[in-house]
Amino acid sequence: MLLHRSQKEIENSYINKREVWDLAGGGLRFFESSPKGLLREIKEETDLDVSIIEPFTVYDVIKPNIHMTIITYLCTCDTYDVKLSEEHDAFYWLTLDELMEKDIPKWLKKEFEIAFEKMRDNEDKA
Repeated sequence: MLLHRSQKEIENSYINKREVWDLAGGGLRFFESSPKGLLREIKEETDLDVSIIEPFTVYDVIKPNIHMTIITYLCTCDTYDVKLSEEHDAFYWLTLDELMEKDIPKWLKKEFEIAFEKMRDNEDKA
């Protein structure tokens, strides 16, 4: 799912004030595991209950005064009844071809390419 950040979220962001596209997720609470934090953030941002299949990318973002470790997970859900929080103002369920046509950052396109490849691999194993 591709999310579009609300203007309020962009203005209040301390990390990236230029990027309008997003994936569901966010920071961890103290003593919260990455998977539990992901499930909480997805619920808060989209009202979806998801099942985690696996993490598929891990990388660091290092900027002045901040160091983030980003873990992207492949997830599934049984319902597509999305209710967005005020952090986002739109969402899109798209095919990989549709995503590649969108004006989104290269890193985000790469994340989706990897995710779709992982989904195909998991389907082939089933």
